Amino acid sequence: MAAEKLLSEAACKSAKAKSAIYYLNDGAGLRMRIRPDGSRTWIYRYRLDGKEMSTGLGAYPTVSLQIARAKALEARQEVSKGNNPSTSKRIAKTKQITKGGNTFGLIANEWLEHNKSDWSGTHYERNEGLLRRFLLPDLAKLPIESITEPYLYTVIKKIYDKGTKVSAVRTRTIAGQIFSYARATHRATSNPARDMSDNPYFKKPPVKHFDALPKERVPQLMVALNKSQAEQQLDIKTVCALKLALYTGLRDNSIRGARWSEIDLEKRIWTVPASRMKSGKEFKLPLPKQAVEVFGILEPLTFRKPESYVLPSSGKYGYMAENTLRLALHRMGFKVTVHGMRSLITNVLNEKGFNRDAIERQLDHQEPNQVRASYLRSDFMEERIRIMQWFADWCNGRFVEKNVIMIKRA
Repeated sequence: MAAEKLLSEAACKSAKAKSAIYYLNDGAGLRMRIRPDGSRTWIYRYRLDGKEMSTGLGAYPTVSLQIARAKALEARQEVSKGNNPSTSKRIAKTKQITKGGNTFGLIANEWLEHNKSDWSGTHYERNEGLLRRFLLPDLAKLPIESITEPYLYTVIKKIYDKGTKVSAVRTRTIAGQIFSYARATHRATSNPARDMSDNPYFKKPPVKHFDALPKERVPQLMVALNKSQAEQQLDIKTVCALKLALYTGLRDNSIRGARWSEIDLEKRIWTVPASRMKSGKEFKLPLPKQAVEVFGILEPLTFRKPESYVLPSSGKYGYMAENTLRLALHRMGFKVTVHGMRSLITNVLNEKGFNRDAIERQLDHQEPNQVRASYLRSDFMEERIRIMQWFADWCNGRFVEKNVIMIKRA
């Protein structure tokens, strides 16, 4: 039998369309298919497990005769190993498509979105901020598999050596969670952040508890907050937010992310959604008359519709930034956080002898004794109304100087 005649580049170029599909064979399973519309594509035919199959190798002239033969040889080698060239090609194509999605930056942002619904607003802000400030500048464009433990060490070390040791430890933890997510979604095989978790260079900073606002300094704080707008060094929304923290005992993020739809001034109830509560449960708290007055100041300034933020901002999230209240307190000379106001409330109310359970409920603290917690189902609302009104009066009536000009409603 005569040997099968091989194709030439000239024959490929001169192949004309006919009324029906026809083929030009190059031998060893490779042939060109010519359609009636004039398109020309390469086909490789093979037998696997007793069945005749075929796979496309690309269009001519983009794939030349020489390239088509090389592709046919690769496919022939796959068949000799018992592999299906069509399957191998799909796998390779999938890897190529996903290759661009395997950078650290893309996976990190995907990780953020994946967990967003399970996190409180503050937790999301903190993780997003640490990621944006400390990890993405160096790692965003790198394929996640290319990031080694020595390189990640240099990134974390820069943060640690600047003195922000707590941020360095948290950033390493976030990196570890991102690599774990990448492994879980089959886009990484190692976790360099976890490998460096016991690195002795990164000494764990000592636990620093929030300083309580001393009750002796409450008069000074109230004087500072009640200054006239002409004398006030803070924005009026910041002043109002600090007063709300003092009059309610709410956590920082619960206050900053408030929407007008949560506030019922007639019933004097603030309903905070579960997404902004550390407990993960919707929380209703009573508003003393002083808090109602604060909302009265804010309403003409920020109310546009029920879903408007009570404390809007032009920042990324649309509401007051995370550090605003802490920095405002520092600016006035109070080296405490908003959490320090919660500690003040706890101390003063307990010293006064109010119901401990009502105080803990007001601050959304969880009962550590699980057996007792299962029986303690009351929200102590009536008691909380009484104690928070007493506390607001204590802050104002006892300490505010008579000659201080109060903030007027705009």
